[in-house]
Amino acid sequence: MNEDRVFLKVPAKPEYIMVIRLTTSAVASRAGFGVDEIEDIKVAVAEAGIVIMNQHKGTGNIDLSFKIIGDEGIRIHICASDVKEKIEPFIDNEQTELSFYIMESFMDGIEKKEENGYIRELIMYKKFGG
Repeated sequence: MNEDRVFLKVPAKPEYIMVIRLTTSAVASRAGFGVDEIEDIKVAVAEAGIVIMNQHKGTGNIDLSFKIIGDEGIRIHICASDVKEKIEPFIDNEQTELSFYIMESFMDGIEKKEENGYIRELIMYKKFGG
């Protein structure tokens, strides 16, 4: 089974969400997803980046890892990196609830990894044809 990986590190600033969206689109296209699926993946990954960015006020960067899994699909890890000492706790507000609703609607699987009450990483999975 062929497994390609792509890594991206961007500053945790709103102006870099477009870079996340464009990279996600390119990787999903290369993996073989259709136009509608690419749009779904792109929106879900951007929402994940926003959740991580808004929660971790002390985050320097957002790391993304895209793993294309042969003819199965794609797995995407989004996490905070270079976290400074001052971190805002995870706040489950209406915007965050909406973001998770969007992610869960567009992807086949979402996993949230928490550490000391903070979302440290989001892992998403999308199957081909799913």
